[in-house]
Amino acid sequence: VDLDFICKHAKGIPESSSISYLNVAQPNGMLFQENCNNRVVSCVFTKVYVDHAEPLVVLEKYKNKDSWCLGKLLNGHEFLTIFPIAPVSPIMPMGQIN
Repeated sequence: VDLDFICKHAKGIPESSSISYLNVAQPNGMLFQENCNNRVVSCVFTKVYVDHAEPLVVLEKYKNKDSWCLGKLLNGHEFLTIFPIAPVSPIMPMGQIN
């Protein structure tokens, strides 16, 4: 996970979303706030409150292996990950893309 890439693009991507709760969501965590001390690294505050119990059990396995870099997940938040992808030509058929 490229945290620098996430930090650079975190604001523009949610703002351009057609999903109303995402385009007003605020990035939250150490990547975006200087004095963040809540152990959040990269999240977005969606104000959508869901039960994270099951995914957090699975997440603990990754944390035990030191394989997790996005920090803690707070209520009303979702992890924010953004990955670079290769551009796809709008005129090239999908079967011809390498």
